[in-house]
Amino acid sequence: MTTSNKMTMIVDLPKLFLTQIIQPLRLSIRSALPYPESPQDLADLVNGSLKHEIRAGYTHRFIPILFVTVGDRVFCRRYTYGEPSWHSAFRADPPGQIKLDKTIVNIEGRVPADLNDKKPAIDQAYADKLKKLGARFMLAGAIESRAQESTMELILDAK
Repeated sequence: MTTSNKMTMIVDLPKLFLTQIIQPLRLSIRSALPYPESPQDLADLVNGSLKHEIRAGYTHRFIPILFVTVGDRVFCRRYTYGEPSWHSAFRADPPGQIKLDKTIVNIEGRVPADLNDKKPAIDQAYADKLKKLGARFMLAGAIESRAQESTMELILDAK
């Protein structure tokens, strides 16, 4: 680990720990937000939410994951690579749900057709989000090639 990486962890860890301690309290006083009606509403909801969760289909358990936005589009990536996974489930059958704080939203998870063009913007969105969370030390894993290739776009289901 380089000196720069050590310094980043020293600076970021207190912020990350404080966020993890305060987050449950902040979540407990929040109420469910209105259901999004457009891609921009969904992106705004993602950006304003403290906790992101996803599930493939409608009966599996929700699992925590980090979502990022690029414009009015929402993306997520794997950070573990075992199978079966939420990622492989979405590739086989796109419908599912995300939970943003207390709001559950029906989505479809798809590999973006323009993934190669969007990778730099998605990587930057991860860098910005991880910096904000105090977790810059996680950036290398979030933008490595296998994470990039696992990118899913979460599209608001009109149902």
